[in-house]
Amino acid sequence: MLSEYPREVVEKNAAVMFSLDGNLNITYCNPAWDHFAMANGGQHLCVPAPIGRCILDYIAGPDREYFAKHYKRVIRQSEVWERDYECSSADVYRKFRLRVVPFRKKVGLAVLNSLIVEEPHQIAATAPVEEAYRRPDGLIVMCASCRRTRRIGPVEHWDWVPAFVEEFPPRTTHGVCLPCRELYYPDE
Repeated sequence: MLSEYPREVVEKNAAVMFSLDGNLNITYCNPAWDHFAMANGGQHLCVPAPIGRCILDYIAGPDREYFAKHYKRVIRQSEVWERDYECSSADVYRKFRLRVVPFRKKVGLAVLNSLIVEEPHQIAATAPVEEAYRRPDGLIVMCASCRRTRRIGPVEHWDWVPAFVEEFPPRTTHGVCLPCRELYYPDE
């Protein structure tokens, strides 16, 4: 539990909040975690399923190493870390603020994900023509951050394909598009 915070604040907060122990295992999720999971087709991620599991088990692609590094740095240096990120659905553009706070009295982290923007998508949707995205090795590459899909061709171009967000095509892998690399990983 996020014992360093008043229980009623944590339990009633609309932000998805969870705590991690020193090994990055999930020790608590507030009700907003379940609400978000249910609203996004993740019923299998509702409590008690994630308790005791490593948060990194739920992070795909290049983001896994990135988050492992930053979570461990917060524990080691006892400094707050924040980052904004996109987590859109097929129809709705959403931007969140992640705030990771080290516990003062024990080794572990409080993680808060607060919604800061939610609006209909402003970009045009691209038709889900798999042939335009499937590489010669049979894989389709989706950005692990913004969920745009890389179009096949000599120039790197990523499209918003809502149908691929709703249901990943077979053999989808993850990468990071150039705008997300520049925005989220400038020091990498």
